[in-house]
Amino acid sequence: MSDEQVLAGAARAIARVGPARLTLAEVGREVGLSAATLVQRFGSKRGVLLAVARHGAKALPLQMSAAQDASAPATALIDVLTGIAGTINSSAEFANHLAFLLLDLSDPQFQQISHDYTAAVEAAIADVLTASQAAGELAPGDLSQLPRAIHAAYNGALLTWGMAGEGSPAEHVRSQLILLLGPYFEPVRSAQPRPS
Repeated sequence: MSDEQVLAGAARAIARVGPARLTLAEVGREVGLSAATLVQRFGSKRGVLLAVARHGAKALPLQMSAAQDASAPATALIDVLTGIAGTINSSAEFANHLAFLLLDLSDPQFQQISHDYTAAVEAAIADVLTASQAAGELAPGDLSQLPRAIHAAYNGALLTWGMAGEGSPAEHVRSQLILLLGPYFEPVRSAQPRPS
């Protein structure tokens, strides 16, 4: 089993039980490996958590970057972010994601990973917006402040979904991103996304 498969399973286990209650045995049950094998590969529970954080910090910006190759890149970016939000299945699971975020904010090693992740996400968003302008989907103009706003809208939509408990996280993310990006779309583009 590849490290990528193990880390995907560990991420599922973290979503289910949270980082504090996570054990190597829990990860082992998820991926079909012994705790001893996980120790050999990652060193400790902390090693697994750090590896999951690093993996996500690389994988998610790549997913976003792929949107720049679409015929309507900004719409594709909304779809990607909506899809990522759609992997959250319950408010309890979202609470476990927030608990993992607390590590990012309080532990120096996790904090560095989070800092690098934020920079990579916003660079990927900027590249998508540039491609979108080149494709005529978004109007010409300065979009330099928009990557941070999109990132904030995505995270804020998830947080307010968790607080309100209505609808799905994907619906909340899509509606907020369309609201934010709507004024930037060229009015002649029939592909402009609509709230679902």
